[in-house]
Amino acid sequence: MNYIYPIYTEQTECQDCYKCIRQCPVKAISVENGHAKIIPEMCVMCGTCVKKCPSNAKHIRNDLGMAKQILREKNKVFVSLAPSFASEFPNVSASYLIQALKKLGFTGVSETALGADFVSAQIAQDMEKSCKAESENKTKNGQKLFLSSACPAVVEFIKLYRPEFSKYITDRASPLLAHSRFLRNYYGDDIGIVFIGPCIAKKREADTWKTIDCSLTFNDLKRWFEEEHIKIGNLETENSAAQSNVQNNDIDFLPFKAAKGVLYPVEGGMISACKKYIKKINFNSMTISGIPQIEDALVNLHEEDLEEPLFMELLACPGGCINGPGSEKTFSTAIKRVRVLEYAKDVNEIQDFSKIIDKQPEITGTLPKLNSSFSIHTESEIQQALKSVGKISKSDELNCASCGYDTCRHFAEAMLEHRAEKTMCVSYMRKLAQKKANILIKAIPSGVVIADKNLSVIECNENFAKLLGDDVQSMYDALPGLEGAQLDKLIGFSKYFLEVMDANSPDIIEREVQNGKKIFHVLIFSIEKEDIAGAVIEDITVPQVQKRQIVNQAKKVINKHLSTVQKIAFLLGENAAESEAILNSIIESFSEDSEK
Repeated sequence: MNYIYPIYTEQTECQDCYKCIRQCPVKAISVENGHAKIIPEMCVMCGTCVKKCPSNAKHIRNDLGMAKQILREKNKVFVSLAPSFASEFPNVSASYLIQALKKLGFTGVSETALGADFVSAQIAQDMEKSCKAESENKTKNGQKLFLSSACPAVVEFIKLYRPEFSKYITDRASPLLAHSRFLRNYYGDDIGIVFIGPCIAKKREADTWKTIDCSLTFNDLKRWFEEEHIKIGNLETENSAAQSNVQNNDIDFLPFKAAKGVLYPVEGGMISACKKYIKKINFNSMTISGIPQIEDALVNLHEEDLEEPLFMELLACPGGCINGPGSEKTFSTAIKRVRVLEYAKDVNEIQDFSKIIDKQPEITGTLPKLNSSFSIHTESEIQQALKSVGKISKSDELNCASCGYDTCRHFAEAMLEHRAEKTMCVSYMRKLAQKKANILIKAIPSGVVIADKNLSVIECNENFAKLLGDDVQSMYDALPGLEGAQLDKLIGFSKYFLEVMDANSPDIIEREVQNGKKIFHVLIFSIEKEDIAGAVIEDITVPQVQKRQIVNQAKKVINKHLSTVQKIAFLLGENAAESEAILNSIIESFSEDSEK
């Protein structure tokens, strides 16, 4: 068993966007030190996080090394190939795909859809028995609701998150489990079996059931082909011998082709396949794909409300297995579906099991539930967690979902379970940043003002009001921050704000301007181009500021003078050193006065 979980996060690639949490239907992701991490005991391996991660930080476990090891250690290794190969490898016949797989070292290739045929026939028998008993009024209180067990991700979801529906899951093996059992019955228990398909949840099956040695995705297989320089598109014309072998059917699925089980990877495919084995009975059926859609469908669903038996085909991936996380993302769902349906036209309607009656596999058994426990939190605990992120009242609960959770309460519960951090709450971080900015602005001894493109004051500190005189100070006392006041009516140099906000202007403008009897040193800077600008203002007529200005000017002179000295040192000689000494003495003099 491979104990590395099939899905993991590459922390160096995680961008702290929390999109994986927003998209995960069961919130099986925790955040530690700003990085997302899969929670195995909560994950159903639907692969949504892998498909939705914008920075590709979510990875599927690479089992190529294990597959290669199996090929080295076992004399015969067979591929269980998912029927969605028809949508994954366009314009490549099954025969040439088999040929390519044999080049990798596999003994032969068999269709996972064979297992689907076994499951379809068994489900058909189950439904016939149920419907017959129902019609004879023998199951007045008997089972009427049947949930398919073909998708291991759905089985995990129901057992973990809707356990009240677990009893309705058909106790029938997944197509992969049924197929691998059949192959061992047919070829012997000493063979190796490697599944190849679009599903991540199959890796959990391989980790759980001893009959499946390894599970690869289609993307794994393509990478393997690249490593071995096998271009399956070129195999059809590689040599005439290969062509002859294909014509003689030497290169084909073993031990024989599947029937309508090949329809399983598309929505409604399982129902269509099962109906091929059903004679004349009455029951309702429906297909639902996508975990959120399945969850919605199960809400307020009660078996006693059903008039007739209902079979629900449930698939974790929207559109079916053809859109599995380990498959090609660039193909259209419609095109993928068409390819599978086209392939299904050339197969038998049903499978003749009479010829392999002694080889038929055990058809029961679904994935066991992972050990998990969900905490129940008191209202007091939830309220305390909400308060820690500034959610004091109900109106503070914005439910913006920026943290990844649908509601603030769900986020609070995640914090209590150490699956989330306070810094994930955008409104909390914004308020925290605003508080820090406000404190900083108030603490600055200079005047500070921020205005928008309409020269409307957004915020200012009290020192700004004091610089402008008693009238503005009175206004500030009445309206701290002067929000909404027109800046051009307060100061005579508002044009510099418009200038610095211009897209083609510098981000910083430094000026000395006269405002009444005072001279201001003004540093105006762009905060958001064409939208917001700020300024730091000092009254340089104040003695202390004058001294600081002289010191700064002296430093500028020294730096400029020394630069010139380096260029024409042979002309200046001792005069350069004397000038530097004089200027340094001026700086020291003013600096000492400033410290007194």
